[in-house]
Amino acid sequence: MYHLPPKKYAYGRPKKWPSNSKRASGMGWKSSVCCMILLVLSFSTAHLSVGYEPLSMSVHQLPLVSVAASSSFSYASQWGSYGGPITPNGVAVDSSGNVYIADAKNYAIVKLASSGSFIASWGSYGTGPGQFRNPEGVALDGSGNVFVSDSLNGNIQKFTNTGALVTSWNTWNGTSLLKQPFGLSVNSTGFLYAVDQGDQRVQIYRNDGTYVGSFGGLGSNLVGKFQSPFGVAVGPSYVYVSDSSLQSGNITEFTKSGGFVCTWGGNSLVQPAMVAADSASNVYITDNFGNDVVKFSACNDKTHWISGATGASPGQFNSPVGVAVDSQMNVYVGDSNNFRVQKLDGSSGGYLSSMTYPRPGMFAGPYDVVLDGLGHTFVVDGGNNRVQEFSVTGTFLLAWGITGSGNGEFNSPNGIAIDHNGNIYVADFSNNRVEKFFPNGTFIKAWGSFGNGNGQFYGPFGLAIDGSNNVYVTDYYNDRIERFDSTGNFLTKWGFSGTGIGQFSGPSGVVVDASNNVYVADSSNNRIEKFTSSGGFLVSWGSSGFGNGQFSLPGHLSTDSAGNVYVADTFNDRVQVFTNSGTFLTSFGTMGSGNGQLIDPEGLAVDASGNVYVMDTGNQQGTGNNRVEVFAPSSGTVGGRSVSVDKLVLLAMYIGPALAASVGIILIILLVRRKEFVNQHSSQTVSG
Repeated sequence: MYHLPPKKYAYGRPKKWPSNSKRASGMGWKSSVCCMILLVLSFSTAHLSVGYEPLSMSVHQLPLVSVAASSSFSYASQWGSYGGPITPNGVAVDSSGNVYIADAKNYAIVKLASSGSFIASWGSYGTGPGQFRNPEGVALDGSGNVFVSDSLNGNIQKFTNTGALVTSWNTWNGTSLLKQPFGLSVNSTGFLYAVDQGDQRVQIYRNDGTYVGSFGGLGSNLVGKFQSPFGVAVGPSYVYVSDSSLQSGNITEFTKSGGFVCTWGGNSLVQPAMVAADSASNVYITDNFGNDVVKFSACNDKTHWISGATGASPGQFNSPVGVAVDSQMNVYVGDSNNFRVQKLDGSSGGYLSSMTYPRPGMFAGPYDVVLDGLGHTFVVDGGNNRVQEFSVTGTFLLAWGITGSGNGEFNSPNGIAIDHNGNIYVADFSNNRVEKFFPNGTFIKAWGSFGNGNGQFYGPFGLAIDGSNNVYVTDYYNDRIERFDSTGNFLTKWGFSGTGIGQFSGPSGVVVDASNNVYVADSSNNRIEKFTSSGGFLVSWGSSGFGNGQFSLPGHLSTDSAGNVYVADTFNDRVQVFTNSGTFLTSFGTMGSGNGQLIDPEGLAVDASGNVYVMDTGNQQGTGNNRVEVFAPSSGTVGGRSVSVDKLVLLAMYIGPALAASVGIILIILLVRRKEFVNQHSSQTVSG
């Protein structure tokens, strides 16, 4: 873990020399030399030392070059791209236990080992070969080929198990057009069954796409028709099809050629989705609305088990879709809105494990950022429910957190802060709590619960730390600020709903300056409010609009070493900079996805050199942007860092230490030569 270095002292504990007169006289000139060396070194290190305190803290901040208040900023670099959590629509498993996931949100097929480790991924957004717009079903044949249905592209694509495209189709000889294909299944002889939801039927193909036939059609499932067919599974002897319509909500069994056999499950299922069948003709169905998985014997309303409940804990589900069963009777469930695949015991329905693919270094809604002063950048990756750590140049280092409500888990985290000891605090928005971690991601503690009492939250959004490691939290829906000590003990609060002085409407960002003044982004009132650390109102500025000093739902805040306040003006797609009294200084960023452009920026941080790290969050409907962009002060360049500098300060910083060292060396040489002269003169006097 990373800790701030202890304070360094120029001189150590003084040593006591013996009072022997000869010893004293013999050491006199050496003591002078040593003192001179220490003086030179202390003078030099005073200019060359760099502080390592966290951002916005001035514990012993050294006089680094500060950014001129009137300077503007230019694009410098970026890292990251969209890489959201898996959204498993379809799930399949091969004979080796490898799991194939039709990942709807990332437009890809993801292949994981049985342990959950990543093997391969292929696909991208589009309508071309190997591309997807909404992959739904995934199935495997006996040769390991992978078939994928795409409900929006209206086609089926066939790949090798490494992702090489073999063929694709949506019609056969210009007929039997696929309309919204969903579930897929392959029988033992290689025939592919595909649910064609748009035409309320199941179509049958050879594995090269040759059309064979179809069955079903719009009508009552009591006679082998469908309202909204969804999943299909081919068992040893029969074919099972789910009907997701709320008017039906059941399973129909057919012969392999499409002959109606029976229907069941309406008493136990609300909205059945995908279907799987094992070698004993047991049928497994995910209930998308019921948030559970049900195991039946065919044509029997009596369930073997119902596994799951609504939630994010192990064994709970949030809109499960895909389901598959392996040869060991393990059941794999695509827990769609919990962004994971859960593995269950097929005999009992008990939870075994879960897997996901986190895509390190990629984002799904980066909301906030903090720097530790040691060259590390911590980003709240809200959509992926994790924190990612990078170097300041964007090299991925570490990630922690998964979807959930347990210790170290998150549900839409929004804010992040760091204290003087390097500990990380995260605002776990939808879990209504604050979580505290060591810098390596090890969980320390959490506090808070849903409510409006002291120490409770209704959507904690932003975090800030003052000089005493007190923690300030913007309680978004309770329209207030709460202050805690570093262990989570409640200290005070202020604010309530309104538009008046000291009132809030959706407070989002918060930052504390070196004087312990507290700045709050009052987002829906489109203003910044400044308070004392106890909540005493000082000043406010801003209004709704897109002019200088106006805002459109401002997000997180930061300050620089000069005390200037930086505001992520989220829906104006820019950053604005003000003095600590609210005077407008500059702004940068325009709407777009090019270098230096922004879409809905939410968070930001400023390093000791004045570089601004902006969370280019991107809108929630798309997958663009989702990156960190770095902007540098556009005047002057020092050591590769863009800063605005005073030439005399520059001279003192870079020439001063060398000059001081040179002068010191000259003085040392003179002292040594003087001692040699004195010794020679003394010996001549004695001999004479």
